[in-house]
Amino acid sequence: MKNSKILDITLCAAFTAIICLFTMFIQIRIFPTQGGMVHIGNVPLFFVAAFYGKKIGAVSGGLGMFLSDLLTGWVTYSVATLSVVAIMGWVFGAIVNEKITLPRLLAAVAAVLGIKLAGYYIFEMIFIYHHLLGPAANIPGNTIQILTGAIIAVPLILATKTVMARLKKNQIQVTRKEA
Repeated sequence: MKNSKILDITLCAAFTAIICLFTMFIQIRIFPTQGGMVHIGNVPLFFVAAFYGKKIGAVSGGLGMFLSDLLTGWVTYSVATLSVVAIMGWVFGAIVNEKITLPRLLAAVAAVLGIKLAGYYIFEMIFIYHHLLGPAANIPGNTIQILTGAIIAVPLILATKTVMARLKKNQIQVTRKEA
């Protein structure tokens, strides 16, 4: 039990760092608006949530992209990012539920897209634009961001499914032996 908690903390820390770096690595503003940029931080977010579940997906995703916002000048969005991306990680992990299939992955991507669009729309409506229609300009950019991550992550997750299952099985065996 103690070792599984240590493993969870280690996974959260490692994937928080990976997600932060992947989010910072490529940031392309695709529309002349407040928000809406493309980055590849959603790739490791989807990966960790699919293979390690909703809790690790939520914590590492939310914290990783929050840190990226703080470090790259998107401070205004950092708190929204923390909460919206944590919910995205939780929901992606809950839908896939460590049972990797294409229909589950596509359903998770669709749900995450809805969460991203709604979460940032509400945030921008209240704190950035102060009216109902302003955030609509960021819908295409946010959509492209999620779909870009999905186009990379879904085939990667499907391709590594067998290897990750073996790796996780070995992690469980090592954890039990040390307990």
